[in-house]
Amino acid sequence: MRKDSNGNIIGAGEDTAVEILKELYISNKNVEVIRQKPLLDLLTDEFKDSLGEPYLKHKIDIMIIRESGKPIVVRVQGKDHEGILKSARDTVQKKILEWHNCIVVDLNWYDCPNLFKEKLNDGSIQEVKNALSSSGIHL
Repeated sequence: MRKDSNGNIIGAGEDTAVEILKELYISNKNVEVIRQKPLLDLLTDEFKDSLGEPYLKHKIDIMIIRESGKPIVVRVQGKDHEGILKSARDTVQKKILEWHNCIVVDLNWYDCPNLFKEKLNDGSIQEVKNALSSSGIHL
């Protein structure tokens, strides 16, 4: 884990996931891969007013904006997301994002061992492709 130049926390696997996603989408000029997008930027005012502090300051790890199709939110979920409180927040966040017309893709540490070792190789690429496919995204 590290902090980027803007003070955002970048967890294990995130840098490699961004590299893989950019490579997978490089041929499509109408796709943008964005890091650390504030959750609030995606929500309607009615949701913003009803959320507690943890949600208000949360940022999306990776977001893929496509010219056609729903935005894709990629969450890089390390072991710390297994706790009761954090996993409950993750469940609520996923539902909120889906209600706001986003496709949510989770890259979980137990499904992506190569990715979480920050290894950019065939294994980590396949792990990301599998997660995308499981969420209905076929490249």
